[in-house]
Amino acid sequence: MMLSISIRKIFFILLIVIGIPSCIPAVFMAGAAAAGVVIYDQRSPKIMFDDKNIIFTVQNALNNDSELRNKSHVTIIVFNHIALLVGQTPTVELRNRAETLVKANTKIKILYNELTVEQPISDVARAGDTWLTTKVKTSLLAAPGLNSASLKVITENGVVYLLGLTTRTQAQIATAKTRTVAGVKKVVKLFEYIN
Repeated sequence: MMLSISIRKIFFILLIVIGIPSCIPAVFMAGAAAAGVVIYDQRSPKIMFDDKNIIFTVQNALNNDSELRNKSHVTIIVFNHIALLVGQTPTVELRNRAETLVKANTKIKILYNELTVEQPISDVARAGDTWLTTKVKTSLLAAPGLNSASLKVITENGVVYLLGLTTRTQAQIATAKTRTVAGVKKVVKLFEYIN
């Protein structure tokens, strides 16, 4: 029995870490359902589809700009029609151009432009950010009383951004837990609060 629970827990952690919960509103997994584990997302299926479509459309527009593509590192994240732009551009003009391309999408209700004006970080630094995101997601998964599947975590140059449709209490738990993860330089909260 103990082995069975451990395998389920590992399977659940892997699903959270690779981001499958961001694709589905509510799923009872075989085995996990027996243990009472529910993965959920507060967004409607339509909003989730819209978010993915916005990311695809905007990232495509950013990639089609040859100067942005060749001189910058720009990534768009969208959750509940709220967009976050992260990365680096070598000039203010390119930063502004990226923002203009994002704002052209009328489905975005709020844009947080967190692009920094500097040379793009190295591939090694980006790999470190990916690892840090994994560590944060794993830490949030283990936090007692936290519904971490309803949160989006992204790391850029050691700065961890937390997005999600959540309660203030859940946001406080997630923020406090994220701050304890080794390697996190700063935590930026971009939550939408629900009652």
